[in-house]
Amino acid sequence: MNTTTFDAPTQHQLEAFLYHEAELLDAQQWAAWDALFTDDGVYWLPAAVNQPDAVNHISHIHENRLLRAVRIARFTNPEAYSLQPPPRSSHLVSNVMLRAWDASSGALTVSSRLLMLYYRRDQQTVFGGKVSHDLLWDGAMFKIRQKRVDLVNCDAMHESVQLYI
Repeated sequence: MNTTTFDAPTQHQLEAFLYHEAELLDAQQWAAWDALFTDDGVYWLPAAVNQPDAVNHISHIHENRLLRAVRIARFTNPEAYSLQPPPRSSHLVSNVMLRAWDASSGALTVSSRLLMLYYRRDQQTVFGGKVSHDLLWDGAMFKIRQKRVDLVNCDAMHESVQLYI
């Protein structure tokens, strides 16, 4: 029987983790960003408002470790024409809220709001929405089990999204 319990992370720890993740994305430090995920962690960008799951519905992105590795390999390939010139981004994270906490497993859900500026080939695009992170906390560090990004305009036509939001 597991008698270990974890103290809930502080608001500062939650915010610091999400800010760090945004910084890794903007710096295009893909390996370090990918290392934030659990081995079975998923990145999900639904294509519909209130989409209940990614198995029975089409998503913009639904990637496990293998699919993230494929995308990251393309990001770092100098011959990937679609990434020339390299796109840039700036993430702004706000309204960080602890939504669920389980002291016995260290599992938690954190929601936040996101604005991302995406710049490529003299065009700037703004993405905004709600982000939900399902995390594991061991008292010292977080791991992402699932990151779900619900764009405000998820059901709109989008050009190819070349970076993680």
